[in-house]
Amino acid sequence: MNETNLTKEDFWMKRIQDFQKSGLSRKEWCQENQVPLSTFSYWIRKQMQKPSELDQGMEPVFARLPSELEVSSQPLSEYPSITIHLPESIRIEVSTGCPCELMASLIHTLKNYA
Repeated sequence: MNETNLTKEDFWMKRIQDFQKSGLSRKEWCQENQVPLSTFSYWIRKQMQKPSELDQGMEPVFARLPSELEVSSQPLSEYPSITIHLPESIRIEVSTGCPCELMASLIHTLKNYA
């Protein structure tokens, strides 16, 4: 099916998927594809507001994370790794020995896609 036969929602869903696969920032992708950043951001927000098939019927899970004081007072080997599941079968696993700089970079990168 070519892009002229797609609904507007499907067209933008495909473009968002292309962006996610590109590894570019939103600004870079929009410049490369001649799309206004405001328009692209609108469609990303619109897609994020729609519940995904995986989210439907699932309750959010809240986890208590240890405080900095608790972490500093116990050996790292006592803490299990943390696994973050995101839509589209994305899974991020963070071990207890993960450097803070790497975790900060991961969070910063995730914020760019939010």
